[in-house]
Amino acid sequence: MRIPTRLVPAMAGTIVSCVSAVAAAQDFPNRMVRIVVPFSAGGVTDVMARGIASELGKTWAQPVVVENKPGANTIIGTEFVAKSPADGYTILMANDPSLSSNQYLYSRLPYDPVRDFTPVVNIAASITVLVAAPSLKADTLQAFIASAKADPGKRTYGSFGLGSATHLSTEEFSALAGIRLNHIPYKGIADVVPAVMSGQIDVALSAVSPVLGAIRGGKLKALAYANPTRSPVMPDVPTFAEQGLPFETRAWFGFAVPAGTPRPVVDKIAADTLRIIETPEFDQKYVSGVGLEPINQGPDAFATFLKQDRARWAERVRRVNVKLD
Repeated sequence: MRIPTRLVPAMAGTIVSCVSAVAAAQDFPNRMVRIVVPFSAGGVTDVMARGIASELGKTWAQPVVVENKPGANTIIGTEFVAKSPADGYTILMANDPSLSSNQYLYSRLPYDPVRDFTPVVNIAASITVLVAAPSLKADTLQAFIASAKADPGKRTYGSFGLGSATHLSTEEFSALAGIRLNHIPYKGIADVVPAVMSGQIDVALSAVSPVLGAIRGGKLKALAYANPTRSPVMPDVPTFAEQGLPFETRAWFGFAVPAGTPRPVVDKIAADTLRIIETPEFDQKYVSGVGLEPINQGPDAFATFLKQDRARWAERVRRVNVKLD
């Protein structure tokens, strides 16, 4: 078949582009890679990012560093990555606010969560547990709800900031329970947990891993687990549903890179990350062993997940009627 002369330059350009992308992947990485965590250090996403960074550094024989860029409900760190070169050397530890819920909470964002990012790998989900101060005179979910109804607005809860998953989820729980709680926002889990333990606030929804040791040590009371079935690492903690409230909530986190990153580079990051997180040793240390649920989705499955997650968050934000501007 004879190819029209006018198409030859375009075809040649496409071939060169494809060859360049493959070559970039074969050479990737040849210098330091950074993983940006849009939260302060010490939280579940930060710990996970550091565990993966350590293993990727061994795999790639290049330094992989974690940079914490917290603030503005993940907007600061997410915008930084969105405006970084699309070459795979800057990776976002993405989560619900950064790529799903923020677009419904703010009328304007300095980045577009759909157009500005390419999903790479969805790593794990953290199902939350409602924890209370040991001094709180309520040892069950129903007892806490009853005390909150008796003193409307007097009971307090902490979150990781306005618009965070913990803020929106607790507002949804409050609406379902028919109670009114006083919201106290913090910077992150490292601030929330001590506040609950000391009795500065009454309750908080948290991922299991940051509070598991305190629960086992009697420094926190676990009132309810937000999943249909009990957690294998906290088998004695009843679910919300078991206690008469059909409430479930979880948060996900994974890797995303700036849109336009060559697909072979995206696939390499995904494949090498999946090999790490699917090992029994890593799963036990950072995922299942600390109360998280593995997701382990590659780029295409993650992209499909995000479409569904965004629809869920759009409905949740509408239901709790929270706007941040």
